[in-house]
Amino acid sequence: MCGIAGYVGHDICCEPDVAADAMARAILYRGRDSQGKWSDGKRVNLVHSRLSIIDLDTGGQPMKDSSGQYVIVFSGEIYNYQELRAEYERGGAHFITRSDTEVILEGYKRKGWRVCDDLNGMFAFAIWDGYRRELFLARDRLGKKPLFWTKKDGRFYFSSTLDAFRNLPGHSQELCKASVALYGLIGGFLGDGTIYKNASAIPPGCWAVVTEDGWTPHIQRYWRMNFAKDTQGSLTDRLQQYADILADAVRIRLRSDVPLALTFSGGVDSGTIAAICARHLKMPLSCYTIDYHTEEDPSEETVNAKKAAKHLGLEWNYVHFDYHLDLLPELKEAYRFYDQPCQQIALVYSRRLYESIKPFATVVLSGNGADELFTGYVGDERIRQKGMLLNLSRWMRPALKHTAVSPYLRMPLPGAYASALLTKARTICASADVIDKVSQTLDRFSKEAAECGVVSALDFKMYLSLTASTVDSNYRLPDISGLQGQVEVRSPYLDYRVVDFASRLPDKYKIGRLFSANYNKFLPKCYYEKFMSKEVVWSAKKGMGWNLRWDRSIANNQKFREAFGRSYDMVESSGIHAGHFRDAWQRYVDGVLKNQSTAAYANEMMNGFMLGAWLERV
Repeated sequence: MCGIAGYVGHDICCEPDVAADAMARAILYRGRDSQGKWSDGKRVNLVHSRLSIIDLDTGGQPMKDSSGQYVIVFSGEIYNYQELRAEYERGGAHFITRSDTEVILEGYKRKGWRVCDDLNGMFAFAIWDGYRRELFLARDRLGKKPLFWTKKDGRFYFSSTLDAFRNLPGHSQELCKASVALYGLIGGFLGDGTIYKNASAIPPGCWAVVTEDGWTPHIQRYWRMNFAKDTQGSLTDRLQQYADILADAVRIRLRSDVPLALTFSGGVDSGTIAAICARHLKMPLSCYTIDYHTEEDPSEETVNAKKAAKHLGLEWNYVHFDYHLDLLPELKEAYRFYDQPCQQIALVYSRRLYESIKPFATVVLSGNGADELFTGYVGDERIRQKGMLLNLSRWMRPALKHTAVSPYLRMPLPGAYASALLTKARTICASADVIDKVSQTLDRFSKEAAECGVVSALDFKMYLSLTASTVDSNYRLPDISGLQGQVEVRSPYLDYRVVDFASRLPDKYKIGRLFSANYNKFLPKCYYEKFMSKEVVWSAKKGMGWNLRWDRSIANNQKFREAFGRSYDMVESSGIHAGHFRDAWQRYVDGVLKNQSTAAYANEMMNGFMLGAWLERV
């Protein structure tokens, strides 16, 4: 895993190494096994903090190649490093370590930026190319590992965390109100956006080169999602393809020089991974479930997880979390290393879970991402229903040509979403300049979705989830909270090959029946039937922590009410109108008290709360 940071510029030897020291302190939480620095004394400083996973003895960083002209700092894991090492050796490469870090370095020497196409993993890295006197940076396809940059006084700075820029001399922490507004509405940052005005992200699936000519990054994309449907093949064919891809994604994620474990709900996603490990790969993992389970308030999920683990022959461990007593008091500490807002209040109990696992394992496999890829959430079937109605309406367009409905039939899905979001943004932003920035960001987002071939409602749901709305739960929470607990979280479903398979999969293989949410995630459930009883496979979705019902506390507990009110006050103080979030919160509370669905208000209510809690932390 690890943390990286550094900077390039002219005459860096003329000043004390204050900036590098400050950046090293900021990334220390990401890897506490060892720290390293390297500088050429003229143009570049590189900093690294290490959580040791692969090649514990010789895998330290910053790492030089044999010529001394290439130096790398790297965060993440390259899961196919063994295959790449063999390939590069056949091409004449000589390795002096057993690390995946050196594999990246040798690949870059031979292929330049095209090494990114070779890499299967989660990664952010920077390579100083001494021959060209330039810095090369790259980020994994989905953006699972963070990589930020800023410029100050003619220098280019980069880091795994925005907090590394906080103590740079003269650096401004001014918030970007357009980013704040968009975060409040969708719970994520789009493209290269961050919470700060003068800091940016290297976008997922991109590389960048920084040269002496102004030390400004020239960013290029090397990968994007592809929603062109693969219409060939039966259900049997698809199941075999899925089984082969997922099994290999799990297999290469079991490569580790430290012990492994699995977070386990007993449901389809983590259950399938557990079954592949135990039955197919003959490498059973210890399972960990976190929940609230007492005699007075038993958790059906905890009972089912224990049964599923026993059925698969796995060691099962239960971690108790009392959301009544611990959720609010532990929020501040759990939020401490988050350099931007995170919509997931689950980060509190996730920290507890990872800290409980750490004494026994340093690598943790997770079922993250499956719901987003295969439409596993309740309500996804309704999205497909609406999409089918929209397709049906196309046959009616000639008759509707002169009606008010016509513009909406012509509007592409990303465009319709962007338009609706812009309307909401106007209710929480007073500044025309901010609204204009929001509009420009949404236009770019819509164009990028179109370039990926998004055509259906379910396509767009998957695209939106993986690029914005579930980035916090699938990437940032496992990254930051995992490293806070000093464990590395790996997600086989977020292997780019699984993502590509899912994006090209026709909708009928994702949702088997239009009027039953139990048949969402249809193909993965068909596969899970090989390992588990039909009753378990096709039961209603719950997910890990299902019984952590903080909605009861939000509605009934005065401390929660005070905390939400305080958070919305902080949002208001940042220059964003909080009435939209207060209204969602009140509707959510009313729904809980009346035992009605709160799904329509939950995300926006929580986005505003966690945004305010983060602003309070800052």
